[in-house]
Amino acid sequence: MSAGAWLLLAFGAWLFVKYHRDFPDVQYVDLLWPGRWAQYRINQGNHYIAQSEILLQRGEYALALHKLRVGLGKAPANAHGRRLLAQIYLAYRRPDLAREVLLEGLPYLADDLMYLQTTLAFLLEFQEDAKLLEVTNRLLTAPAGSATRPVIATFAATAEFYRGSYDAAEELLECHHLHETADGAVLLARIAWEQGFPELALFRLKQHLAHHPRDDGARALLAGYYQSLGRISKWESTFVERVTGDPLAPAPRVAYLQLHHRRGDESRLEHETTIFLQQFAQDPSALLLLATFAANAGRPALAGRVQQALAPYPENADSAALLVAEAHLVAGEYQTALDLIAGSTREYPEWVGQFVPAVSGLHVVALSGLGRLDEARLCLDHLLARQNLRAESLVAVAGRLSALGARDLALSALGRAVEIDPLNQAALASLIRLELDTGAVVRLPAYLGQFLRTRQPSREILSQARATLGSDRHLLLPGQADLLASLQTALARHPP
Repeated sequence: MSAGAWLLLAFGAWLFVKYHRDFPDVQYVDLLWPGRWAQYRINQGNHYIAQSEILLQRGEYALALHKLRVGLGKAPANAHGRRLLAQIYLAYRRPDLAREVLLEGLPYLADDLMYLQTTLAFLLEFQEDAKLLEVTNRLLTAPAGSATRPVIATFAATAEFYRGSYDAAEELLECHHLHETADGAVLLARIAWEQGFPELALFRLKQHLAHHPRDDGARALLAGYYQSLGRISKWESTFVERVTGDPLAPAPRVAYLQLHHRRGDESRLEHETTIFLQQFAQDPSALLLLATFAANAGRPALAGRVQQALAPYPENADSAALLVAEAHLVAGEYQTALDLIAGSTREYPEWVGQFVPAVSGLHVVALSGLGRLDEARLCLDHLLARQNLRAESLVAVAGRLSALGARDLALSALGRAVEIDPLNQAALASLIRLELDTGAVVRLPAYLGQFLRTRQPSREILSQARATLGSDRHLLLPGQADLLASLQTALARHPP
């Protein structure tokens, strides 16, 4: 009788869960046998996580978020669910919650290579170097699989590099035999460059490329070093090598177009562009890469050709139209850019949601270019009041405004960028440079304090700030002596 009652009770629970708890895939045996209850809980959690993806596609974000949280509570080792929840938190500008979700999954997923890379890359991107080193040191001292240990050591060495601990970074790379890997070789070159040994950095990159000629990232870094050293012929030849190293890859081909644009070789640029459009006609991502080049180079005719090439791919039509408008803007055709933005806003109503920051930024720059500064200020204020802005977008807008002489507007955009991301090095560097140029030093101490906390503050900016703030004109600036001492310490730590 007891066994029968138990069977009946388990059957009732199975019916209830299957039809009233929205879990149609529940297995009867999972509820019948107590030893299977833990697996039932995990299966239910996995089911809720799968449901959340469907809800996200439908736009039911609140319910999807609830399902994800409940699902991970029941199935904490679901790597896909954790990554998905972290992405949602990041979309809502809550990196603190994303960090918590990812780190909580490490005890369950330390051997999952993809999850491990996602978590460590997140910490690296958000400059959580101390936390990254804490996590990687713990993982390296524990038994780890042969697949994960090199990844962990590479991230640990990268964190040490960003903290300026070059010897520790090199030791990690050598200890784990990572100097022969692509990431290890590039990191060793970057260490040599930062230590003031440019020839050693070049040698390491060329040695690596001799064995791995298709490593476009290493070759791009080599080109950047040649440019910094003023070796223009070497820089140009490296662009050619990028194309010959991987002729079917679009990124090197676009870099090659940039070289012709810089030289002013219009006939060669036209020839290479035509070949590119023919070769990558069926590759929307490559075409968008070309359209981005056209926009940044101020070539609206080329941007229009790419827009036509993207006509068979309506999902990319809005992005192409935005880049055409930007190309006109960079070319100085401000009224045409405004007209295109107005027309495309009517044609692509989704711009109202997806591309508002980008469109508003272009609008502000176009109005400034036309001298309609009052309208530009109103448009910028409206943009800066929006939620979920990205600091990088505001830095780009500020750069264009500054080039037009609208420094007050550029300062406002950069100030908001620093509010959004207090340790964004590009935003802080641009803001400090602009403050120094305009002579508005009242807020400089606060900005410089933040800049000194970034990974590798620019020596050029620190030197300029020290020279400006050390003059007699700023003797009464609050905290001048302490700030100058901090600048001197930072300059000593980052020798030329």
